[in-house]
Amino acid sequence: MAEPQRVVAALPINAGDGFRQAMLKTAIETIPQLTEENHSIWKDKMTALLKLRGVLQTLDDTTLALGESDNAELVMLLLSKMDSVTHNNVITADNRDSAQKIWRSIKDRFASSQSSNRARIFNDFLYVKFQEDSVESFVTDIKVAIKKLVDVGIELPQDILAYLVLFKFPNSLQTLKRQIMHSDKELDVEFVCNHLIQFNNESRAESSQEKGLPTEAALFSSKNKVHSKNRASDKSGNQQSSSKRCRDGYHNPKQDGNHSSDNCWHLHPEVAPEWWTESQAQWKATQTQLRANKEKSKENYFISLLTLWIDSGDPKNRIILDSGASAHIFNDERFFESLQLGEFDFIKTGKQGATLPIKGKGSVLLKWGDRVIRLENCLFVPAIVINLISAGELDSKGCTLLSQKAEFVVSKD
Repeated sequence: MAEPQRVVAALPINAGDGFRQAMLKTAIETIPQLTEENHSIWKDKMTALLKLRGVLQTLDDTTLALGESDNAELVMLLLSKMDSVTHNNVITADNRDSAQKIWRSIKDRFASSQSSNRARIFNDFLYVKFQEDSVESFVTDIKVAIKKLVDVGIELPQDILAYLVLFKFPNSLQTLKRQIMHSDKELDVEFVCNHLIQFNNESRAESSQEKGLPTEAALFSSKNKVHSKNRASDKSGNQQSSSKRCRDGYHNPKQDGNHSSDNCWHLHPEVAPEWWTESQAQWKATQTQLRANKEKSKENYFISLLTLWIDSGDPKNRIILDSGASAHIFNDERFFESLQLGEFDFIKTGKQGATLPIKGKGSVLLKWGDRVIRLENCLFVPAIVINLISAGELDSKGCTLLSQKAEFVVSKD
């Protein structure tokens, strides 16, 4: 004959215990509805509430029986804290009137140690994708996925989990990945995630400061997307956002109350980790290249790379306005008003490793009708095929160059 179940009552709630009543009310309000995605956080909150109510052990132990009123109360609680999809997957005609059976069904669905469920949870972890536009969400997804692994009895060594997370990093973060893997610190998921978030925050602040954008701008600019709310930000708002960021050699104490000047890597780069120093060097090199390209584009906006200055049948008599030439270069002595002959180093041509000897330096006088242009510090290079006038040299002398439809105008105030 089966032994009858021992009925266990929940802890009574005293009407005079205001603190306990407030705690129960707050706990119930903060527990989300159980979905297919949030079981870990739902379980933690629900377990804490059931412990406070004194019924968790009874729910887990089917040899103990709940009182009728306690069972009705818990059935209502569990049913009210799951969404319709979960309700359809968990609640059956057999368990809908028993809080213990509902609790067991929830555990079987979300935390079962059966091989099929363990495989599903492990696959979910393996296929967590790195989110280039939301590093914080990626870190959260990783931590939730690992917690689900633990819930179904899969407890991998921390260093193995860390390697699996690092494997998800994109090619743009290979430097950070190497720095983390070669660190002398103990490798675990928390260490990896902390470094990733720090790297993201620093890079995002630098990017916002350079572009004048709010901090919502993404770390990875490969997609080159800026949300409309960023574009709508006024100039003063951008400047205010940018001014709050620490930058090279400067610490802003108002940026973060927990970020002191002693811990500011921009102010004390000597204490910064190697991966941050290397990433800063790469970022600065990229910015230098971008500025150089911008200047080049600005120059090319006014002039084409090669524009015919004087058109004649003999190429040796042609003069080309060249935005790539660093000096005025002529191939015939007749162009020079004054010329000092001698050996003056070489010039590099467009062909790799090719050079032409400089045979003299002087000034050139060009005349068109009543117009005269005097060019100083011109190079005499007899071997060059076409004469070149440097657009950069003209610009440095205060000249303005405008180009349109293969024609140009050079003017000077």
